[in-house]
Amino acid sequence: MLSIPIQIVDSLPKDLDSRLLMPKNVAFKSTVAEFLAFAEICQYKIEFHEGFIISFYENIFGQMFNHEYVVTEFLRIVGNYIETHELDWKILSSNISVFIDIEKPCVYKPDALVFKHKPKIITFVNPTDDSKHQATPNPTNVFEVLSKSTRNFDLTEKLRNYKNIPSMEQIIFAERKKFKVTVHEKINEIWLETVYTNPNDVFFVADCPVLMAKLYKNVDFDQE
Repeated sequence: MLSIPIQIVDSLPKDLDSRLLMPKNVAFKSTVAEFLAFAEICQYKIEFHEGFIISFYENIFGQMFNHEYVVTEFLRIVGNYIETHELDWKILSSNISVFIDIEKPCVYKPDALVFKHKPKIITFVNPTDDSKHQATPNPTNVFEVLSKSTRNFDLTEKLRNYKNIPSMEQIIFAERKKFKVTVHEKINEIWLETVYTNPNDVFFVADCPVLMAKLYKNVDFDQE
């Protein structure tokens, strides 16, 4: 099912202590509505991939400091650009789910989402209790900081599925242990990949320039 070792389980607990007693990477068969309902009460990060709720060990406690530093700077840089240029864009954090409507639907939680247009909202109803839960299908840019346990999944299955979003223009993956950002950008319906590794390099989120040195300014590569 995935490009990383994962164990299929009969159920997932909502509490952190019980999850710690389980194998590192686990998956549980589910529907999208059930996933969204469970995500609201779950004490650790989960995503939905092709009919399964998935939980990666490295995400159980939340993210490492370097991960959060990079995400925070990305949100700040792009957010400031939007405000300064008075753009009608939106930038959101990982609290918002992205719904990918393909043959086997997926719901991911990227570290940041950018919309160059009004976000669409899809409301799902959990048939067990009629509770309502929301996700968006139309970001233009997504930003992910790679982690050890999820990088193979992020760079294969997740990348492939992100590219299936019609509105998607750019998918950005950042390392947390070194200066490295990989940008996948759709130009004339063709996806191109560019890698940035120098602190003086600049990549663009639409028209917004992002200097690598600023993106990584709070990161201590030695602390991990």
